[in-house]
Amino acid sequence: MTKKAFGARRLIMAATVLLLSATAAAAAESARIPLHERPDGSGFANLVSVSVGGGAPGAVLFDTGSTGLRILESAVGPDVRLTDTPLTYSYTSGNVLHGVLGYARVAFPGSDPAVATEREIAIQVVRSVGCKPEKPRCPGWRHGQVGVMGAAYRPGAAFNPLAQLGGTLGNGFIVAANDLTHPELSPHLTVGLTAANTAGFAFAPFDRIPDGEQPAGLKAWDTKSVHTCFSVDGGREGCFGTVFDTGAALGSFEVPGTPVGRLVKPGSVVTTRVPEAGMELSVVAGLKPWHNRYRYEPPHGSVLGFNSGGLVFRSMEIAFDAERGRIGFRR
Repeated sequence: MTKKAFGARRLIMAATVLLLSATAAAAAESARIPLHERPDGSGFANLVSVSVGGGAPGAVLFDTGSTGLRILESAVGPDVRLTDTPLTYSYTSGNVLHGVLGYARVAFPGSDPAVATEREIAIQVVRSVGCKPEKPRCPGWRHGQVGVMGAAYRPGAAFNPLAQLGGTLGNGFIVAANDLTHPELSPHLTVGLTAANTAGFAFAPFDRIPDGEQPAGLKAWDTKSVHTCFSVDGGREGCFGTVFDTGAALGSFEVPGTPVGRLVKPGSVVTTRVPEAGMELSVVAGLKPWHNRYRYEPPHGSVLGFNSGGLVFRSMEIAFDAERGRIGFRR
């Protein structure tokens, strides 16, 4: 075989491997995307690596309490289409993001098999991070964090990127970050719900939201509508629509007869209960964010509701079903 023929054969083989890999990824019913620990030493894994528009991988907060990918302009690659449409997005924490609407393909480095959106999706290209006037000491973004990936299903100019993955990968996801009950776990997201990977989950419904700005063919759900009851030390329950939120450092709720605006006393037992799913979890309250910290607060946010905080995710797997509009819990 000549040197030229050998080189051609190598190119054909390489192209075949790439084609087979792409075909396998496209045909996969589900895939795993790694979750990475926060840099604050809390031990909670709620960061995910993304590559936007062919850019270098960057760490973004994985946030089931908001929707849409919002990423610093300095972190996007060359294949991003910017528009002149201004976008502002704010959070209960007080953070306010200012930027513009952009379009890009989003990939998830380290996923198995390789995972990326099939086409360009709408994102917010962030040019500044500020604070609400009423919360001038908002937390901002930690050093090294280049964005937030909201994975809720509420309509908006930018929509949940996981819902825009190809094939069955966009039908929902499972958050497996329950390191307190499974110390051996490598935290990850499973995208693409199947009968096999949802076995053993107990589900409760989301409320349906009328179609809005979400991409054509995708459903919108109010992920803050999960009927959830909280109690402290076996006392009276406070029940309200609740969001199960990987982006919140503490749980917040209101129970009868307790003044709001203060932390739950350390050593108290906080019980979270979702009646329709038969889910119940008790945690001894403390002062550690992302671990055992709770606060008494009335229903709050642009959509009123309680917040589970990221704490629940450290004790059980939680599934978000985009097709059927429901949330699932599994120990």
